[in-house]
Amino acid sequence: MDAIFYKARTGKSWPIVIKETGATIQASKHFNTWTSDDTWSRVCAALADMEQVPLPELQLLPSMVIEGRVDPSAMLNAEERSRTGYRSP
Repeated sequence: MDAIFYKARTGKSWPIVIKETGATIQASKHFNTWTSDDTWSRVCAALADMEQVPLPELQLLPSMVIEGRVDPSAMLNAEERSRTGYRSP
């Protein structure tokens, strides 16, 4: 049910909903069945009179840049490494 409500609330595609909620493909099958047999419109009508509670605001981390760096000593051959104190096995 959480995945179905998440899909209805966000409008995201099913592959994204499944990835973000951990649901299975079965949730999309239920949703598709319910929309075709009018069950979903009855669920929405039943929930229309319910008090709506706003979702808490997400506190996301600021965007960041992740860089990869190579230690130059890792690129030296075995003889040069032994001069720096690293001995190859």
